[in-house]
Amino acid sequence: MIKFFRKIYFELITSKYVKHLFVLTSGVGFSQLIPLLLLPVLTRFFSPTDFGVLAIFMAIIQLIAISTTLRLEMAIVLPKKDTDAALVCIVAFFFLATFCLLLFGIASLLWLFVVNSNDFLIFEQYHDNLYLPFYYLIPMGAFLLGLYNILYHWNNRMELYANMSYSHITHSVFSTPLSILFYFSSLNNIGLILGQIIGRFLACFLLLKNLFQTIKLIPKDTIVINIFTLLKEYKKFIVFETPHSILNFISQKYIIGVFSAFFGVFTVGIFDLADKIIGKPLGIISNSFKTVFYKRLTTAKDKLTIFKKSIMLMTFISFILTVPFYIIPESFFVLLLGDEWIDTGKYIQLLCPLLFSRFIFNVVTPTISYTMQNHYLLIWQIIYFICLVFLFHSLKESVVEHVILIYAIFGACMYAMLGFISFKVLKHSIKI
Repeated sequence: MIKFFRKIYFELITSKYVKHLFVLTSGVGFSQLIPLLLLPVLTRFFSPTDFGVLAIFMAIIQLIAISTTLRLEMAIVLPKKDTDAALVCIVAFFFLATFCLLLFGIASLLWLFVVNSNDFLIFEQYHDNLYLPFYYLIPMGAFLLGLYNILYHWNNRMELYANMSYSHITHSVFSTPLSILFYFSSLNNIGLILGQIIGRFLACFLLLKNLFQTIKLIPKDTIVINIFTLLKEYKKFIVFETPHSILNFISQKYIIGVFSAFFGVFTVGIFDLADKIIGKPLGIISNSFKTVFYKRLTTAKDKLTIFKKSIMLMTFISFILTVPFYIIPESFFVLLLGDEWIDTGKYIQLLCPLLFSRFIFNVVTPTISYTMQNHYLLIWQIIYFICLVFLFHSLKESVVEHVILIYAIFGACMYAMLGFISFKVLKHSIKI
């Protein structure tokens, strides 16, 4: 028995995979600690409605960011040559910049139409207030988030996990304190949004340097030919991964639209804060494991063992992170956040089944992208989304707590199914 534990201990301290996980997740964990510590301050300055507006804004820019790169950032770890991977970054950046500039032009024209139209007096009433970020800050926010995603995958390929960790910390160190500072300015109504944008801008700088050095090594006379070759080789990411990612995002944020329509922006704000307290940290940590797992999968000899160990590790961590929220009394959140946020603890507990399952099985989904069987992801996502629409339609007369619970249980089952599909696809590819 002692020899067995010694063997496990030796594997852990000598494993490059575990080392990378530790470097990345420690930075991610620290970056999440900062906004959580300042959360009681934010909730005293900003109302649930302000958080609801931020949730809608973030949902829009995230949707734009993941769709306008055509998900080519997911292919960055796959080329054998670093110069080819750098070309993939350039192509993804080109699509992102083009779409965001086009969006900015459309938004500017639309804004001119709105403010000069007598038929839209409500927009004139709020044009210096709520609607400003939705016209001028959306393209900027989407561009910075898309750029960050591209650079993040590049640093994963180069195994620059310290840089990736620092980028998370930089975003948190600046975004939340800046939001508080903006509250005391004339821009206080969009302080939460501006804090997020500036924090993301600064985080991008930490990930840029190494990419520029590799771009200089790209043979100039073969750039065009290599770009078309790479687009042909990784077209499945464009054809299957892009619609999957869009549907996946819509499926996760669809509940915000439902809540906005049936329960109001106030409820959206409380729900979004509950997600920020547990869902967002769990999602970022899970994605950090997912990032390292994806890279490890491209080099590991025994891929099934890596898969199984990752599932076991994530199950243990997920259990440790979610169970305490069933012990913490709801009154604690009232004391911490204020009287307006009384339902936050209840929402967290209802969401835990979904977050538990998604935390575990999200990590191993890159096996489908690695095996280039991206159509399985798309098929699963289409089924998930259609079922979700019918589910919410059938629950439209229910109370909010009932809606969240059914949504969480259904989502947990769907992510467990995705984990099973990922395992079968990987096992089949190894046999071939």
